[in-house]
Amino acid sequence: MHSRFLQGTLALIAGAMMGGTSSVGADAVRFDPVIRDIEGWNVEVDPALLEGEHAEEGRRALTMLSNHLQRISILVPEEALARLKQIGIWIERSHPRLKAMQYHPSKEWLVEHGHDPRLARKVHITHARELLSREQMLKHPAVILHELAHAYHDQVLGFDNPEILAAYERAKAAGSYENVLLYTGERVRHYGLTDHKEYFAEGTEAYFYRNDFYPFVRAELKEHDAALHDLLKQIWEDESLQ
Repeated sequence: MHSRFLQGTLALIAGAMMGGTSSVGADAVRFDPVIRDIEGWNVEVDPALLEGEHAEEGRRALTMLSNHLQRISILVPEEALARLKQIGIWIERSHPRLKAMQYHPSKEWLVEHGHDPRLARKVHITHARELLSREQMLKHPAVILHELAHAYHDQVLGFDNPEILAAYERAKAAGSYENVLLYTGERVRHYGLTDHKEYFAEGTEAYFYRNDFYPFVRAELKEHDAALHDLLKQIWEDESLQ
């Protein structure tokens, strides 16, 4: 990241704070990331993960990120994969306020909530150590795919994609996701019912790899929600849609 751009970002944030139009905090822009190419993705890395007392944690976290991205590169068809690789990833050692890994669709939201505007339209790994967590791996082995699916939904398909919205509304009306098996053996309401965005991302996990809610894998998805299965096949494997 060029220092001129960083200075401009700082000036923008300072101006917003002086104008009283934003709640941007003093910790919004905390470092200038180091850009790395990992499995064909542009990854912006917190320097604290590359040298100093946290360098070993950083090395292990970046190795695991590479593992996630390598699996995605094998599983996702070539045309869709090329679009996924245009999505930026930002990884930091420990964000002071944000907890879960997430995708940030809106620069305006970031500024309004006091976060770094450079995170806009990127997948954000807020705490590198989460990539190394046994609990996280057991629960959510496709977490990076999940967040990239959100970005693909936004940047390629559009969050207002009518086919995804219609499939989500049909699934809600059917009630088939209200009481499903969780990976722990409990029965719960499926996280995909949160909204059409989570419905798409959760379905994508099952379609390509493994989800933490039933349907866990592609065969179960096809049996449980054939409409979503067929839509995901069309979206991810039909080259004419890329």
